[in-house]
Amino acid sequence: MNTAFLDIFGLPPKSKRVLLDVIAQGISSVAVISRRLNMPKSSVYDAVIPLLEQSLINEYSDNRGKTFGISDSGQLTRAHKEKMDELQKAQTSLLSFISHNHGDNTVAKPTVKFYSGNLGIKQAFRDIPWQKDITETFMVWPTRDMIDIDEEFFKWHGTQRFKYNVFIYAIEKHADRAIQRGTKHEWLKNDKKNLVSVRYLPKGVDCKMSFWLYGNKCLFASSGAEKIAFTVHSREFCEMMKLLWKSMWNESKK
Repeated sequence: MNTAFLDIFGLPPKSKRVLLDVIAQGISSVAVISRRLNMPKSSVYDAVIPLLEQSLINEYSDNRGKTFGISDSGQLTRAHKEKMDELQKAQTSLLSFISHNHGDNTVAKPTVKFYSGNLGIKQAFRDIPWQKDITETFMVWPTRDMIDIDEEFFKWHGTQRFKYNVFIYAIEKHADRAIQRGTKHEWLKNDKKNLVSVRYLPKGVDCKMSFWLYGNKCLFASSGAEKIAFTVHSREFCEMMKLLWKSMWNESKK
């Protein structure tokens, strides 16, 4: 079953399993769900928390204890619409903020586009094509988390830049050094042949959100549970993000 429609909620895998189970099987206790999914009860309890928080399921209580399920077939549809409305409001708020703080009203308005789920993240990258007149790009890139989304896709996307000799300056997590030392991911190697220069964040610093600056476009992508992406096409916004990136680059280690 294709469950991409659930990606917008940013659910952990176990929560997705529990949600699909109660949709298919009806209102059930934790013990029953645990047996059906061969999942520890403690894991089921953890899994239902984000489902309850986003009103994807309901909690019921009677003299036999707590059970969980959905009230009707439209509950998931309503929750999905509410999430889409939240993203739309966030987009409107961001556009309003950028428009309000834009110093030159004669310049074309910036554009912002939102994406959700793994498929959406990949589409966001496709929507920023490599160009022969822009030969440098700047990234904050949680390597392992991002390639776990779809390694073959990011390998394909990254190597397309060789057509135009685009050089990547990437800031990565300290924990991702092992990928550079290994032999499995030659296309990620930090060397001039790959047109890549990498520096690493201090040890212990973690990030799930990546951003990629290329020309006057900036792409943000969450490799964590949220699985969202958005692109901003704005010269001034990218100039500001470039200042942030430079500060991080200067504090990172070779």
